[in-house]
Amino acid sequence: MRRAELWVPYRLVAPAVAMELAFVVAPLAIGFWYSLHNVRFFQIRGFVGWDNYVRVLTSPEILNSFAVTAIFAFFSLILTFTLGFALALWLERDGRLATFMRAVVLVPYMIAMLVGSMLLKWLFSQEAGLAQLALGPLGLGDTSILANPNSAMAALVFNAMWRDAAFAMIMLLAGLKSIPPGLHLAARVDGADAWMRFRRITLPLLRIPILITLVRLLIHFVNILTFPLILTGGGPGNATEVVVLKMFRLGFMDHVLGPANALAVVVFFANLALVALLLRLFKRAGRL
Repeated sequence: MRRAELWVPYRLVAPAVAMELAFVVAPLAIGFWYSLHNVRFFQIRGFVGWDNYVRVLTSPEILNSFAVTAIFAFFSLILTFTLGFALALWLERDGRLATFMRAVVLVPYMIAMLVGSMLLKWLFSQEAGLAQLALGPLGLGDTSILANPNSAMAALVFNAMWRDAAFAMIMLLAGLKSIPPGLHLAARVDGADAWMRFRRITLPLLRIPILITLVRLLIHFVNILTFPLILTGGGPGNATEVVVLKMFRLGFMDHVLGPANALAVVVFFANLALVALLLRLFKRAGRL
């Protein structure tokens, strides 16, 4: 092999490496540097060490935003994954109805998050929302869904499930299509019922698509901003103020970039910890 050919693989990956350095590594390094300083309006006014981290981790408002994020991410992950899995199993079969329904399910995922959130905000509006018209006959028409802490959180979870179940369905449907049909046919000949085939064949062969789907949804829900910002604005009070929305307000409304970047670093390591925990759970369950 000639010397020039030895550099071909490095030249091919160089653009991707440069993009990662420019848009991932460099912002992380700059954010960590800012988190150690008193920064207002992008002007560094002094080194403060770990004070920003102490402020972030002891603030009741920020701790509340972590709790809100945990509640939102937990219920969104469970419900979205369950709905996506059910849709994938239902729409695995071939046929015109299945093809049509796949297209219908994909529609919310094709709509931009901003547009979808504004659409649901109109749907839940107390003045003219369709949800109020549906609740009217039940005597609940005067109750504003987005003004109640519990129903506002439920609306956020519904927004996540409505849009992202399509992503889960796509990933799991691709996994189902990759399973050789002969395995199910052989199991059926041996007398295995539907539940046995699902538990012994489908579920084990779907472990990688399931893991990828869960990791992708988990990261998405933990770092969500658009849904709470548009749909509830973090309210009522701070009942739906997730941690990234709090970070957004610290950085771009209060202009205190030191605590905002400290919070971003904490969220970054929280993401790593959650993914590591998920991988460990899968490994312990023998799925990897």
